[in-house]
Amino acid sequence: MAASFQSLKPRYRQLWDKMTINPGVVDDADRVARKILANKERYVALERQTGVPWFYIGLVHNRESGMDFDTYLGNGQPLNRRTTIVPKGRGPFPSFEAGAIDAFQVENLIGITDWSLERIAFLLEAFNGFGYLSKGINSPYLWSGSNEYTSGKFVADHVFRADVVDSQLGSMVVLARLATMDADVKARVGAGAGVVTADSGVLGRGSTGDRVRQLQNALAQGGFDVGEIDGRYGPKTTDAVRAFQSARGLPATGIADLATQAALKVAEQPVEPPPQQSEDFLRGLFGALLSKVRPPGTPGTIPAPQPQPDASNVLSTILGALLGRQPPAAPGAPPGPQADASNVLPVILAALMGRQPPAAPGATEPPPKILSGIDKALGGEALAGKKTALSVVAYAVLAILKAVGVVGAATPTGQILTLAVTAFGALGGISKVDRVIQALGAIAVKR
Repeated sequence: MAASFQSLKPRYRQLWDKMTINPGVVDDADRVARKILANKERYVALERQTGVPWFYIGLVHNRESGMDFDTYLGNGQPLNRRTTIVPKGRGPFPSFEAGAIDAFQVENLIGITDWSLERIAFLLEAFNGFGYLSKGINSPYLWSGSNEYTSGKFVADHVFRADVVDSQLGSMVVLARLATMDADVKARVGAGAGVVTADSGVLGRGSTGDRVRQLQNALAQGGFDVGEIDGRYGPKTTDAVRAFQSARGLPATGIADLATQAALKVAEQPVEPPPQQSEDFLRGLFGALLSKVRPPGTPGTIPAPQPQPDASNVLSTILGALLGRQPPAAPGAPPGPQADASNVLPVILAALMGRQPPAAPGATEPPPKILSGIDKALGGEALAGKKTALSVVAYAVLAILKAVGVVGAATPTGQILTLAVTAFGALGGISKVDRVIQALGAIAVKR
């Protein structure tokens, strides 16, 4: 697409003046800016040869190859072979500098004297191509990571996908952060762009938490699609905010500023807790179990303080018991006896189903049946294990499979198990949990 600097110059100035950097990318932008500064001496040497500003070289180098000095500046391909993508047929080159000068010649950058902010933006976009302009969106090569870009990306030469988000930081975002760190950059382009921060009350891409969830609730109630209400300010929330702003005659920035939040009455929305995850349930269950089965102190003495169980290792401890493996001993303590876990799984399954646990080898009397308080209140053994057995098994299977990464909530298997889990009632679920705790507690004590 033919594009002239004079026609686009006002647009670049307007985008820059209104740009705010998404809070979730500020640290990454600062990291890239510092890396450019670390290579400043090398870029400055190139500026002396070509007249191309050192920070412009760093911005292009970052976008094309993540500042890999073994690549061709024109497209990020290796220096030691001829290029196969635009610009094609260049190289090989003996050094990064030789390749950079060739790229500048291809783009007709050598000899330019106007390196104003608007010209820098124009030449950055020209370096990557004006394809985004023809799609009616702001180029992520410049604006990704700010309120000026939401989605749309060329995933290959001449292959555009509107649903793909460019996760690489835009060059103007990095330039804004460079301007806060380097006096030379600030003197040439002016002050950097604003940053949406958590304590400003403004919400934008990268914001998370209860206030984002309130915003999403308000948008959804107003008929604006935010997708899942998850407390994460992503592309869908940005689009919904922009649509709401357009409908209300507010500046359509996609940033939920204070005026937008007031129009949505965000503060009046209830804060709903995030949905409980199955792995959180298991972690709490096993943590409660281990905290109750510590060995007691010697009678007549003050019990020695026992360390709290590490919840991050609870699942591995239980799985170790199921597999008959010995858990690691505490520092300085002799190893304990190896637990016989051959009947552990049947005991737990019996507790889940409300059935008689298997008798120990050589026992003359069967062990007492494990009943929860709810089982006893509702008739003892009559209803034990018959209220929600299949749904609790589905819950346990789903939790374990998710913990090891076999299924997810969106997979067919995960959806089927989730549907089964949601069918059980509160009383049945609580009674099962109580019986499992008792069963695991008995196993732990025997160990």
